[in-house]
Amino acid sequence: MARMQGTFLGTGTSAGIPVLLCDCPVCTSADPLNRRLRTSFWLRGEGRSVLIDCGPDFREQALAARIPRIDTLLLTHSHSDHTVGIDDLRLYNFAQGGAIPVHGSGETLEDVRRRFDYCFKSGVQQGGGIPQLDLVPVEGPFRAARLAVVPVPLFHGRLPILGFRFGKFAYLTDVSRIPDESWALLEGVETLVLNALRHRPHPTHFTVDEAVAAAERIGAARTWFVHMTHDLDHAETNAKLPPDKQLARDGLTIDVDVELAP
Repeated sequence: MARMQGTFLGTGTSAGIPVLLCDCPVCTSADPLNRRLRTSFWLRGEGRSVLIDCGPDFREQALAARIPRIDTLLLTHSHSDHTVGIDDLRLYNFAQGGAIPVHGSGETLEDVRRRFDYCFKSGVQQGGGIPQLDLVPVEGPFRAARLAVVPVPLFHGRLPILGFRFGKFAYLTDVSRIPDESWALLEGVETLVLNALRHRPHPTHFTVDEAVAAAERIGAARTWFVHMTHDLDHAETNAKLPPDKQLARDGLTIDVDVELAP
C-alpha cells in the first residue's frame, strides 16, 4: 500500500451550482461551500497523477488545483458532464510530449471516439492542437500510472458504468444501483466516494438516504458524498448526516491508501 492524496475538483451535478437562471437559496448563497463545479477527482502521489473524469469545468479546476501533469484519465462513463473537458488535455500533451492513456469501458470509449472524432482522424487541420488520446478498454483489473485498479460495475439508471477501486479507496459516482456481483469488490474499502444527488427520488442517481444505506453496507470508515444538486445546502445537510458520512466540497483534499501495481 502507498499513501496518496486525492482532491475533489468538483462535487456538483451536471448543471453545476449555481444553476443557470436559478435564484434558490443554495444558488444565491454567500457560502462558498455551496459552489459546486461538475464532479471530478484528482489522485496524485508516488510520482504519478491520475484524473477521474474530465467535465466542462476541467480547465478552471486544473488552474485552481495547479495540476502539473496527467499520467492517465479514467472515465466512469461518457456523459457530457464527465467528458466535455477532454479537449483541454491537449495542453498536457504539449507539455508532456505524448498521448494520455484514457481508460474506460468499451462503450464509453466508443462514445469518446465518436464525440471527439477529430482526435482520431488523419489529415485533420491542427489549428491550436488536437488532444492525443490512447484509448484503453477496461475489461478487468488493470494498471494505470503504475497503480492497481479494480473496475467496479455499476448502474446509472439503465446505463452500465464503472466505479474504480484503488487498494482501500473506492470512487463511485452517478450510481443508482450497485449490482449483486459488485458488493464483493468493495469489501475492505476504508475511504469511499459515492454520489448523493438530493433527498427526492431520482431514476438515475442515489438519493442521500440511499447513499447513506449503501455506504453503511460497504462499511468504509469514511465516506464522502459527491454529485449533489442545489437541493442540498452544504452546512445544513452535513449537520444532519453522520460524522463519518459527509458531503465533500470542491477543493477538499484527503489522504487515501492505494495499491501499487507490481
